[in-house]
Amino acid sequence: MKQGSADDPFADDTTEETESDTEPELETDSQGTETGLASTETGLSTGTTTSSQNRSLPYIHSRNGVKDGRTQRPIFLRDHIEAGIDDLLAQMEEEFGEDVYKTDITEAAMAVAQENPGLVREKLDEWGYGWD
Repeated sequence: MKQGSADDPFADDTTEETESDTEPELETDSQGTETGLASTETGLSTGTTTSSQNRSLPYIHSRNGVKDGRTQRPIFLRDHIEAGIDDLLAQMEEEFGEDVYKTDITEAAMAVAQENPGLVREKLDEWGYGWD
């Protein structure tokens, strides 16, 4: 094939990567929560080494679509909560300077809530939980 503008200048000419070679590896803490990206380990004849060149792509760049790897769950929200998600979405898009998926905002909010159960407890207190 002719070299041209459609060629990937970052492609490795000597090997072809399979889909399984490019899947991200996420580290998990003791509770099974994803904490970040793990380095990809490369097996060599002299042993196993870790290279910064072999790091996995961040989640949003390694998936095939916004629904990739997610399970759809029914969720019921009051109008002002739903509007709050839209407001948060707009704020994050402004801060990042790029489009952000509503699905990512919703999942990120759930992750933050799981990492900060005290904040969830405060909100549930406001809503009347623990009320005598």
